[in-house]
Amino acid sequence: MEDKKFKAAIAGLLHDIGKVEQRARTDPWAFAPSFSAEDGQPVHATWSGYFIQNYVPEPFRAAALAGAYHHSPEKSPAEDKSLSILVALADKLSAGERADLPAGSNKKKPPKQMMTIFDRIHIKGATVAANHYLPLKILALGDGLFPSEGEKDQGNSYEDLRAWLDSNVPQDTRDADAYLENLQSALQQATWCVPSAYYHSLPDVSLYDHARMTAALAVCLSEFEEKKVADLLEAVKHDFSGSILAKEKALLDQPVTLLVGGDISGIQKFIYTLSSKGAAKTLRGRSLYLQLLTEAILRYTLNELGLPYTNVIYSGGGHFYLLAPLSAAERLPEIRNQVSRILLKHHGVSLYLAIGSTEVSASGFKLGNFPEYWNQMHAALSRAKQNRYAELGSEMYALVFKPHPHGGNAEKTCSVCGEEASQVTPLAEEESSDKICALCESFNSQLGKRLPQADTILLGLGKPIPHEPGTALDVLAEFGMSVALPDKSDKNRAVVFETKGLKIERAVMWMLDDVEAKKLPEVIKSLPLSSLRRYMVNQVPHESFDSLQEKSEGIPRLGVLRMDVDNLGEIFKEGFKDPANPARSIATLARISTLSFQMSLFFEGWVKHLCEQTSPDIYAVYAGGDDLFLIAPWHLVPGLAQTIADDFGRYTAENPDVHLSGGMAFIQGKYPLYQAADDAGESLQLAKDKEGKNAFAFLGQAWKWDEFQQLADKKARLIGIIQGEEAETGGPRGLLQTLRQLAEMQADKARKVKDRPVWGPWMWKGDYTLTRMVEREEKKKNGSAATEIKHMLKDLRDSLYQHINQWGIAARWAQLSMRQRPK
Repeated sequence: MEDKKFKAAIAGLLHDIGKVEQRARTDPWAFAPSFSAEDGQPVHATWSGYFIQNYVPEPFRAAALAGAYHHSPEKSPAEDKSLSILVALADKLSAGERADLPAGSNKKKPPKQMMTIFDRIHIKGATVAANHYLPLKILALGDGLFPSEGEKDQGNSYEDLRAWLDSNVPQDTRDADAYLENLQSALQQATWCVPSAYYHSLPDVSLYDHARMTAALAVCLSEFEEKKVADLLEAVKHDFSGSILAKEKALLDQPVTLLVGGDISGIQKFIYTLSSKGAAKTLRGRSLYLQLLTEAILRYTLNELGLPYTNVIYSGGGHFYLLAPLSAAERLPEIRNQVSRILLKHHGVSLYLAIGSTEVSASGFKLGNFPEYWNQMHAALSRAKQNRYAELGSEMYALVFKPHPHGGNAEKTCSVCGEEASQVTPLAEEESSDKICALCESFNSQLGKRLPQADTILLGLGKPIPHEPGTALDVLAEFGMSVALPDKSDKNRAVVFETKGLKIERAVMWMLDDVEAKKLPEVIKSLPLSSLRRYMVNQVPHESFDSLQEKSEGIPRLGVLRMDVDNLGEIFKEGFKDPANPARSIATLARISTLSFQMSLFFEGWVKHLCEQTSPDIYAVYAGGDDLFLIAPWHLVPGLAQTIADDFGRYTAENPDVHLSGGMAFIQGKYPLYQAADDAGESLQLAKDKEGKNAFAFLGQAWKWDEFQQLADKKARLIGIIQGEEAETGGPRGLLQTLRQLAEMQADKARKVKDRPVWGPWMWKGDYTLTRMVEREEKKKNGSAATEIKHMLKDLRDSLYQHINQWGIAARWAQLSMRQRPK
């Protein structure tokens, strides 16, 4: 990374850091330290200077201090004021979101809390109360992730955040990239919930997201001549004040940065197209590998473009988005070419990276304009997917369609993935005829088997090393990455990199949980190290799927759960409508960045927490971005799905335009995984086909989440009737079959007469049969069962038997739960 880009990045990251110091003070105006030769700096800017002077290492201090003068570059004591002017422009472009309240609002009142970004999502015109705020806490998995209605007294929270930040600012200056990543990580943990501004806007953008997007823009703008930066800054100021000149407007309409998107195609097929043989052993490692591959390709792209990690808008689920200088457009085709060659060599055509980009003008960052460019970037991505391998030019046919060197040999076919390989070995603990390829074996031995014992993942970074097809680590090494998963139970925390010939220049530690950096061995201490919070669902039971299904209640089956956010594309594209003027958008780069971060935090962090709290028997295949895929003993899955949906509603402040759907499929342990994934996918689609979505498909029907909760309550009541408090007081098991038969009669009629209530013989048969059951239970002096059946009969009569379908499915659920197994 060039020194100029580093200076722009650190100045951008720390330009507003004084807001934490300012808000921690009872009276920040009484003592406002000044580092300029003249007065007139805003109070938070002087506190930024104070923070930088006291906590930023001397080699980086001057560059960081330049950012503190972004409001008044002319007051900077530095002889060269160009860096202050650069950050001033980046700050104004990043802060387009601030022009949505009258000027002068709350001028003398420092902001207390940050509004959840979900209060700003409006699609269908539903009124959402913009008054849900996040508590001021260090980032951690707990209730601190959830907003509450109205601002609460936060006590000394700002002082706690300030103290934590003061003691966690990085001091190792050996490597500029590592320092920036450590600084960004510290800002994320301390300022993810701190509002970036309050005076002229609703505080829905975090200081963390505003700071990193300012840094990204500053890096992109650093390739411009100083005069153009100064001219752009004046034009932006005049535009905000309404006094812009025609030539200045023309200047703002010129491109200033490149919005880049990357998308790895074929991920779902790659993960799920497996036989049942060895699937439990290789599945989680295969999923982890794709996360590592996305990171490796992203870092390879950043290195080729000479960009710091601050320029990443979002990364996860096989996607990444970043801001790059305009000059990057010349390098992207070659990067795409090289990535395609590596993936073709190791994965054939099963995985492919599409890259799309669009130029963004300075005016594109103005309030409401950014979605147009976001859509253009996605359109470019779609075109790249439709023209696979066009980047290979005349070599495409030779590389893509060349004959396989070992085709048609069943002895060389992997029993797990179904692909042929040059070398296969016997699949352990399976029949001798079953084989496994080196790649599938590595997903287990190098990744999946080690993940459950790890609370950190270490990435070793260096220059890419070519490799012949082999293991997962061979592929990563071609992108300049090696991996180590230290065992958290190992007191020495031994780190062993399988470097594959890679010379490691620095290391990155992903902290998978709320853990602090542990004592590391000398091999890591000798390297520049950056520590990043990267939540990951790393729960993998030791059992095979056959053994896991035996832990289920009732019928021995596994439940396959798939869930994702409804209408996510529409949320990003149309969600930031101004409630007062739906034709106007309030979307900005920082808001999109904040929304992406909040979505990932729920699926990567909170879902991890829920799985760990629910049961060790949940096999977490994947959770991140906006979706999840879990496998568990079937009886655990419905309740877990309901909890995830309920918590997502709480997380989004019950915004009616932001919700998720899910689908569950039943499978046996030896069922092919690709078919299980398809079955769960069809179930998920059934839920999404329900009007308004926001549903869960279970036992062949889609239910709104509140309906599903009613279904679960009915199932529990039926089990209570049958089992009773004691075995001898249990009710009639025939009740379950009676309800199912009545429900099937009603369903047959409903299929013929759609969209209106139906009446038929199930009504009088139900009244007669259930009344007789009550009489029999009363004769047996089984009062509790008789009372419950009376309540059920009343519910059916009151609803004119429109509830019989729910009771019928509840009865089927109860039967599956109470199924007795042969001894």
